[in-house]
Amino acid sequence: MLTTTGARTGRQHRVPLGALDIDGRLVVIASAMGAPKHPAWYHNIRRNPLVTVETDTETFEAMAALPPDRDKLFAEVIEREPGFADYQKRTTRILPVVELHRIDTARRMGDWLVEMHDWLRGELKQMRAELDCGTPKQLSLRCAGFCTALSRHHTGEARNIFPLLAERFPALAPTLAKLDEEHVVVARLQEEVQQLVDEEADPARLRAEFDRLRSELDSHFAYEERTLVAALNALLPAPG
Repeated sequence: MLTTTGARTGRQHRVPLGALDIDGRLVVIASAMGAPKHPAWYHNIRRNPLVTVETDTETFEAMAALPPDRDKLFAEVIEREPGFADYQKRTTRILPVVELHRIDTARRMGDWLVEMHDWLRGELKQMRAELDCGTPKQLSLRCAGFCTALSRHHTGEARNIFPLLAERFPALAPTLAKLDEEHVVVARLQEEVQQLVDEEADPARLRAEFDRLRSELDSHFAYEERTLVAALNALLPAPG
């Protein structure tokens, strides 16, 4: 049984499906028995990929993803359940293959993301304290190190994490676009603050700009954690 959230209504919908375990991957097919349109549950997971899975033995939360090796998986599905080949022959649409990633309680990529954010938050707090103490040289070094770490973090997300999430979870596309835009805003504020630090600018002005950067990052981190942690935990283990 798969429980999804209605794309238009927001209500919970529970539907029975035939699932296959293919090399440890839990797979379902949006076949609708070869109907010309995708089933409602598929439209639901395109809008909200967080689902509940019930089997004979357990119930767990999962993220419904579109696997990059769809054709290979579908070939294996047909080998095990030839009836799906008949469903495909009945319709011109390509039957979607959906992989259900169990949300693991062990430390995962989403948890690592929160840990990274917490470290960056701690660095911001330390720099704000140094601003009040008036130690420009020490602050300049810490600010340069922080900006380098934050830039690498955001570059890694943009190049590696966001494309993977976009491919597997189409519902996250607007979220990822918003996060990309926020990266641009943060990068500009970083440059402005670093320049003010290097120039030993007016302390009041520097504190105001720094607080603006900190506020922007607090909002950015909170939004990213709220929207991406579950998907990252479903897909990837935490880095070693």
